[in-house]
Amino acid sequence: MRKLTAYLFLLLLVLPIVGDAGAAGRAVHLTAGERKIFLGDGALSVLADPGASLGIDAVADPARAGEFVQLPGNLGAGYGTQAHWLRFTLERPADQPSSWLLEVLPSYLDDLRLYEPDGRGGMRERIAGDLLPFTAREVEYRGFVFKLDVPAGSATYYLRVRTTSTQAAVLHLWQSPYYAAAVQREYLFFGLQSGLLLATALLSLLTWAFIREPLHLYFGGMILLQQCLAATINGFTAQYLFPEGGEVIGMLVGVLGGLNAAVAFFFIDLLLQLPLSHPRTSRVFRLCGLFGLVTALSVPLGLYTYAAAVLIFLSLVTNGALLWLGPWMLRGNGVRGWVNLAAFSLYAVFGGINLVGLLGLGPFHLWMLNGAQLLALIYFLLFNFSIHLRVAEANRLRQQALDEAERERTIRDDQGRFLSMIAHELRTPISVISAALQSLRLFDPAPEEQRLRRYQRIDGSVRRMDAMLQACEAEDRMVTGCWMTDVATVDLRQLTLNLIDEFGDETRRRVHLACPDELPAVQGEAAMLRVVLRNLLDNAIKYAPGSDTIEIVIRAQSESGKAGVSWRISDRGPGLPPEIGERVFEKYYRGGEGSGAPGLGLGLYLSRRIVSKHEGTIAADTACVQGASFVCWLPLKLSESF
Repeated sequence: MRKLTAYLFLLLLVLPIVGDAGAAGRAVHLTAGERKIFLGDGALSVLADPGASLGIDAVADPARAGEFVQLPGNLGAGYGTQAHWLRFTLERPADQPSSWLLEVLPSYLDDLRLYEPDGRGGMRERIAGDLLPFTAREVEYRGFVFKLDVPAGSATYYLRVRTTSTQAAVLHLWQSPYYAAAVQREYLFFGLQSGLLLATALLSLLTWAFIREPLHLYFGGMILLQQCLAATINGFTAQYLFPEGGEVIGMLVGVLGGLNAAVAFFFIDLLLQLPLSHPRTSRVFRLCGLFGLVTALSVPLGLYTYAAAVLIFLSLVTNGALLWLGPWMLRGNGVRGWVNLAAFSLYAVFGGINLVGLLGLGPFHLWMLNGAQLLALIYFLLFNFSIHLRVAEANRLRQQALDEAERERTIRDDQGRFLSMIAHELRTPISVISAALQSLRLFDPAPEEQRLRRYQRIDGSVRRMDAMLQACEAEDRMVTGCWMTDVATVDLRQLTLNLIDEFGDETRRRVHLACPDELPAVQGEAAMLRVVLRNLLDNAIKYAPGSDTIEIVIRAQSESGKAGVSWRISDRGPGLPPEIGERVFEKYYRGGEGSGAPGLGLGLYLSRRIVSKHEGTIAADTACVQGASFVCWLPLKLSESF
């Protein structure tokens, strides 16, 4: 049933609205009591001229009378290059007014030619259209007005319409004394609407200038372009800005129409956040926006008629997509969801009706153009409200995130203070144990093997506890940002020798240091670099066999044209599989978990962060065939922005 309904709906859209072939429009009777007469209620008949080659003599030939088709309403034939001839008959009794005004809208019709009886059995031609300067018009009005002196009796008139825009025409007859007052009311109506919308656009653009939220820029730009387009379509641009413009006005309609459509597509995509929720639909809207830009560029190339028809069809498709997205807009969005639903429903439904009329797939009414301004005012205000709701929600979430970050910072500071206190309290017993161990060794210079192993276990445990405390303190300093506060020149050779001495006699016997006497100093924080070198040396001691040599090579080396120092440590342990060469630098990752080697999994992670902060590099040499090898490179000087 749904498929059948959809099929019938589409069928109604694509069926052209035609009248009875060979039927003449009803004659219009002119009387003093009629101030305004609408000709689109059966008074018009039309003849299509596909090649735009027919002249008035051929059209007015009685033999062609049967080719005219009575229109049930206004002319609405969509886009094309053909011409259309409208025919209507006026009947005026001798005692009724003869002075009438023929108003033709919309204001963007390129070429209008009115043929009226000349009183001698022939036809007199009068030309109008937006290809002519505004100053050439008979009446100063945004649309096109012909002054008629209707003869007594029956008179038949022909109006030839040809335009690169949509083939549409709405005709009214006015009595001259009442026309000026009606125009004043109409201009006031347009002025109030445009003033409110322009004020909204200005406010949105000013908001963007201060907070740099792209949504405000797109919204303000969309309103501004829509108002420029409306002013041009409704004839105000020609009347007040380019009275001598002529062809400029026709080009402006196409350029502004394409740009306005493009910005509207991008705005909708941004407002509904389609890239996050409906990425495929988002791509469709963006492609339609790009085609809007193509349509604007097609104007100077003479291809606007074809591009505009495609753009309007795409707009119809996306309007349907907006209605399809309606239930999703309400899901979890509260008031903003209802506002979006109301705004996009107005935009899609009434915009769709207007587009159907412009394509010639449905009736064309003047209220589609005039009412579009009023509807635009309503849904633009709804869009503006939706934007403010979204910004307010974003500000609320931002403040919530700031509050959570502040709470986290407070907790982290408390943890840091607690850790510092624990580290301070632990260092005292560690120092006592270390001093006691040194005293035992002094009093027992040649211990038995069993006592020696105990001394070594105690010494190793003390060093591990001290290393863990240093790692925790370094992690806390990095998290809180309290580091790189004591930058000075650091002698890596001397720093390495001091570390080796701290590890004791056994380490001194195992480590082979290769370093030139004249080694340039690097710039950095000595305490943090000491953590790096200690971690690398401690890993080599833990994972290398008991008495195997550990090699440390320090030398000057440039990287990417920048002078620096390379520090390499190699052992003869089990080595590192290539697949974990980078993983060992992840937080809490322990490459030797199966070996039972102690550790927190923080050492290499902290080392890389410290070295990166010093603008250096640290990596495992996966090409090493025996044991593990780590290379740390540090620049001689830090940049000013470190």
